[in-house]
This record gives sequence, structure tokens and C-alpha cells, in this order.
Amino acid sequence: MQKRFLPLLALACCVALPLSPCAAQAHALRAAHERQGETVLMRFAYSDGKAPAFAAVRVLGADGREFQNGRTDARGRFAFVPDAPGRWRIHISDGMGHKTEHAVDIAATDAPAAAPAAPAAADAPAALPLRAGLGLSLLVNLALLIALSRRRRRA
Repeated sequence: MQKRFLPLLALACCVALPLSPCAAQAHALRAAHERQGETVLMRFAYSDGKAPAFAAVRVLGADGREFQNGRTDARGRFAFVPDAPGRWRIHISDGMGHKTEHAVDIAATDAPAAAPAAPAAADAPAALPLRAGLGLSLLVNLALLIALSRRRRRA
């Protein structure tokens, strides 16, 4: 009876886990910017407050072409000086699967922005629990596959 119960329990966990609310966004990347004269200073951080040191950054200009690329400093900062008005997109990737995109609107005037932009979440609120559930589901399915293959070898 117990042997039949375990696969059903595993299946129930795989179905229920992605649907349950979860606050496990320990490494979601967040971005914020502020204007300092003509310079746009980007600040990146994980949701737990740690900085993504030396993460790869790409800046796409208002025309959609790559304007600049580089790496954040040890404190998760990156700066650039835009040369045209419009919506600029900044992409960051830490090389470990964490990445985000942040938009900066540059006005036609050179006046600095009045206040820094609020940090934006890397993913939609439901995306991270879904990813965690899918990852756990993959692990459970692999464990079940191994258990089934062992059972067939014994028979």
C-alpha cells in the first residue's frame, strides 16, 4: 500500500507546488537608474540586497542597436552617457541565469530626471514560483524514472 502511495504523493506535490504562493525571490535581479547631468547611473541588485558584481551589461540605444556593453563594478553599478532622446534599454546578465531588462526614457532636453526610477522586478510575480515548481517537478520525475528503472531491473 505504501509503495502505491508514494507516486501519488509525489504527483500531488508536483501539481500543488507551482500553484502555492511563494516568496522565494532570493535572486531576482532589480534595476534602478538616476540621472547625474548627462550620465545615467544604473544600480543593480538581487532582491536580497546583494550586488551582482561584474555582471555583463548591454545598452541598446533608442534606435534598438547596441550602444555600449561592459560589466558592472563590484557594487553592481554601471554608467553610460546617452547621445539621443528616446527609450533606452539596459540588459544585465550575471552568467548564472539571472537577468533583467530596464528601460530609461531620455527626454529631448538635457535636464536631469527629477527623481530616481523605482526598482523593477526581473520577473512577473508568478514567474518565479512557476520556475521553482517546474524545477522541483523535473527532479521528482527524474527520481521516479530512476526508481522505475531499478524496479524493472529487479523483475
